Amino acid sequence: MVASQDYSRFERIFSALVSPMRADESIDFATLSKLVEFQLGRGVEGFYCCGSSGEGLLLSLDERTEIVRTVVQTAAGRAPVIAHVGTIRTADAIALAKDAEAAGADAVSLIPPYYYRFTAEEILGYYNRVMEATSLPVIIYNIPQFTQVQFDKTLAGPLLDQEQVLGVKHTAHDLYSLERMTAAYPEKVFFNGFDEIYLSSLAAGARATIGTTVNVQPELFLRTRALFETGDLPGARLVQEQINNTVEELVSQGVFRAAKYLAGDGVLDCGDLREPFKPLNDVQRKELDRLLAGIHEAAAQL
Repeated sequence: MVASQDYSRFERIFSALVSPMRADESIDFATLSKLVEFQLGRGVEGFYCCGSSGEGLLLSLDERTEIVRTVVQTAAGRAPVIAHVGTIRTADAIALAKDAEAAGADAVSLIPPYYYRFTAEEILGYYNRVMEATSLPVIIYNIPQFTQVQFDKTLAGPLLDQEQVLGVKHTAHDLYSLERMTAAYPEKVFFNGFDEIYLSSLAAGARATIGTTVNVQPELFLRTRALFETGDLPGARLVQEQINNTVEELVSQGVFRAAKYLAGDGVLDCGDLREPFKPLNDVQRKELDRLLAGIHEAAAQL
């Protein structure tokens, strides 16, 4: 069945929101609320909770539910909230999806079940079971580097044929596969998941992005989209280059821990990543402080 529902409200720039923590690894919900307000003020158009950047698989189910509830309450309808509810156990994914719906989330997203090499039938059954349990729109999360499952037109097709499936979060460098899916399902929303290919993904048919470094440099994503939409590809490429300069530096420091440090923009303390991740050292923090100054300068020149 081809989707008839209008999902255009999700064609936005989403922050793959970090999960602020205290030194004892407890969730700092007060800082989380402040972070949402701060990012809204910088132009962020939506929030993706408890994904890779939010340390979703290092959180308890209760923590994931409370994070979604906090973000929904803070955003208060000003921006859509997507809850990542994927995990290895179908029953847990169902519970998280139900809780996200009760909290007021606008959609849920799921990585496929991981670790065991589940069959295609088992993977599709996992998604279908979650859709039976919630009325929320569902986003397939394609991140093969972590799950070893590659969603292309063939594997994703039986899900994309269903009206409840909103689209795909494509965190992969395979732009051919992305283009084939966008061509086959133009009514769906395809979200770019790798910040370094945001502009390229727009050319391949993506109409939204969910990004780690949107936490850090949302102004550059907004500018890239604006230039692309007006046909100024040389200008858009220059801004994408600025995005990639930041991405390159964050990757060298450990992208998730560096993004979490910079998400506070020198004002909010979002804490370190949960163990077994190692914290940044003082030298790395100083290097990231210098990078932050450069990000501010680039944003001021837009």
